[in-house]
Amino acid sequence: MSSGINRPFKYGANDRREFIVQDSEVTIRSINDTNGDPIFLGRAKAGTLESDQKWQIRKVQYDSNKGITSVTWPLNADSLATTDYEFIWNTETDLTITGISNANPGVVTVAALGDLTNGDKIVIENVSGMTQVNFTGSNIYTVANINIGAGTFELFGINTTAYGVYTSGGTVTYGEVVNYTYS
Repeated sequence: MSSGINRPFKYGANDRREFIVQDSEVTIRSINDTNGDPIFLGRAKAGTLESDQKWQIRKVQYDSNKGITSVTWPLNADSLATTDYEFIWNTETDLTITGISNANPGVVTVAALGDLTNGDKIVIENVSGMTQVNFTGSNIYTVANINIGAGTFELFGINTTAYGVYTSGGTVTYGEVVNYTYS
């Protein structure tokens, strides 16, 4: 049973404390697939910073007809899936992609590596040309072999030789929301 930790509330009639239940009353964050469907969805009390440990986060999966097939929740410190408002959405700034190689494995070049580390899970969005790397809801990549001097990293186990040629754009999202374990 949920403890309601950090659950957003408002004051109703006669200054009575009421839990917020409508999405229109909270801050919403999402990471959408290429169809615009939200895959990672977070909500918190209005005004909550993305770095505050006060977010409720869920991961949504869809079938081929865009019907929801499952909703999973991140595991807390006790390795229990929870709907509590106790998670950080993200403390990392998206990275700007400047190139992706057609190679095995594919190598991504970014303007700056930020705090990216080997083993991080990432989502790639808004790439032109090599659109196969854009987030579809299931293609979450693992970072490998970071080269700090070159500003590059490999997409672990991903062969991009048959993908389209990268032409421009793209961002890398990483950090807490992508790296949580969902169950």
